[in-house]
Amino acid sequence: MAATDLGLIGAILMIAVGAMTLYFVRNNKKLMWNQRLGAHIICWLFLAKGIGSAAASFLIADGVLFDSGGYWQFTFSLLWLMDILFTAGMLGLCLVFPIPILRNKKHLKIAFTAIAVFTAYRIILFMVGFGVTILELSGITYLICGIVWGTVYIRFRLAPVEKRNQSTENIALAAGLLLIFHLGHIWFSWPGLILRAEYFYNLDLMDGISHRSVEYFWQACYAFSIGLGMMLCAIEVKQLVNGRANQFTYAMITYFTLGFIGYTILSSASDAFWWASGEQTLAQIWITLTSSMHFTILRPLIGMYVLLRFGLFDTSEDMKPKAKMMVIILIVIATSALLELVQAIVPMNEMLSAALLGIIVAFGIGWEERSFDNLVNAPSSMRDGVEDKWYPHIELEESLFKGLDIGMALLVSAFLLIAYLQWQTNAIFELAVRRVNGEW
Repeated sequence: MAATDLGLIGAILMIAVGAMTLYFVRNNKKLMWNQRLGAHIICWLFLAKGIGSAAASFLIADGVLFDSGGYWQFTFSLLWLMDILFTAGMLGLCLVFPIPILRNKKHLKIAFTAIAVFTAYRIILFMVGFGVTILELSGITYLICGIVWGTVYIRFRLAPVEKRNQSTENIALAAGLLLIFHLGHIWFSWPGLILRAEYFYNLDLMDGISHRSVEYFWQACYAFSIGLGMMLCAIEVKQLVNGRANQFTYAMITYFTLGFIGYTILSSASDAFWWASGEQTLAQIWITLTSSMHFTILRPLIGMYVLLRFGLFDTSEDMKPKAKMMVIILIVIATSALLELVQAIVPMNEMLSAALLGIIVAFGIGWEERSFDNLVNAPSSMRDGVEDKWYPHIELEESLFKGLDIGMALLVSAFLLIAYLQWQTNAIFELAVRRVNGEW
């Protein structure tokens, strides 16, 4: 099975999570301002990343790059534009959830205006022909989100004993899970950074279209993320010894253990990018089971877990049946993705594949019935017993959230139009020619 199949299933899963959860988030008006704003951003993150992943899959499936007038220009442009939108969303999310870094409405306006200006700046750079260059600061979210969520995690995870409670544990867990969501795929490569393996340092981000300075800055952000992850992993090992392990503890240990095992497999590989997954070499099988699984299955599941675990969408008695139906639909999509991952490693005929899919779906639905209520009824408070200074009160009008959803929908539509125009004007091909000729 080709990498494009994995990417498409992951894209469908992320789009489904984003669209379905947005419906429930919009109906939950009882949340604090930062939680409600964060929930809306998470939903649009999934939609943007899902569309981008679909574009990446079609780009890989096309297999023909750098031909004049080719359809690949549309998918390449759409992929990069959606990554710009994802970057803006991650920057906004880390400023408001789980702890609002912004202290008043003025700070909120300044921060989101700055994000909007930065996003417009990157779009303009891309449209006028500068391409993927260092001017766009690609990878900056790894640095900023790592600093913000890493600080929040350490502050509340290592809070003095007399100040620890369920809310501080929830805040630290939410920050840790969001770090895994955004940086988890990088942590698989930690031995490659330390031992100077070729699969880590041989990075061509956009297959010849991106400038070498982009790869340098991207890898610098990767190095920071790995350093942060190693520190968090050390903290969690200590918490495990002290009997304070939680879901984040086991996830961190698993990611870094798999990264260590992966070095023995990938040390002779030339690269380890997820889009090369799906082949039958041992190195590519390993990438399928780690990086590809993170993007296609784990990211949507982590996002769903955060939304459910911390009560970010409406699960009232009236909405609970619809929420359960949504979870079942997502389980079916996720199990299909899991089966595709298995088929990438162990080819099987259609009869066996259908039988396994039925068994996995039945198991998933059974798990949903047993664990859904426990998950949504788990203590989700982040405010009880926490000093008021951490949660400044800001009044946000209902029109702001409606405007956010409408604005994001219009922006996605505009990106589709921009990508189409860049394809029709042959802009990306000309950009690639300039890059190959060494003009920039």
